[in-house]
Amino acid sequence: MRIITAILILFTLVACNKPDPNPELKDPIYSDLQTQLGATTAAVEAEKKKLEGFENDLKGTIPQTGQIKFAQKRVFESQALINKLEQEKNYLTLKIEQRRKAAVISYRKAFDKKEEWPDPKEFASYQAEQKLRKAKRSWDVKDRMKEAGISFGESGKPAGEGHGEGKGEEKAEKAEH
Repeated sequence: MRIITAILILFTLVACNKPDPNPELKDPIYSDLQTQLGATTAAVEAEKKKLEGFENDLKGTIPQTGQIKFAQKRVFESQALINKLEQEKNYLTLKIEQRRKAAVISYRKAFDKKEEWPDPKEFASYQAEQKLRKAKRSWDVKDRMKEAGISFGESGKPAGEGHGEGKGEEKAEKAEH
């Protein structure tokens, strides 16, 4: 009886060490891409509903009142946004499939080497990349100065600057007279 119990315990321990058939479900990058795809799909559907409303407004506009240009512009902008969102949706679908394959491969390698998976460094790198992609791309001096804690005067210039500007203007006015 003890031999049978020992054999069962041995088989249980050996059987528990099987690779996961769906490792991508544990991958945080894969999960984030799935979330982005869901949000993009919802945005496409919402914009399509808006487009229907804009098209109805376009049909209901009175000719030669100037409203038609505004209505056409809204329809055109909505169609362009839908096109952009559809492209993003297709991109995310392809990216998810690529990530699924990469996750399976990296999981198998980590499983064979008995390493930790998913790699936390890879996810941290992914988060940093996403933060940079979503960051504002325009340079605004006033925003940067507000972030640095520099206050502004009435003229829109940092406090402390602008003293003595009036003297130059007075000299220019005297030279003209």
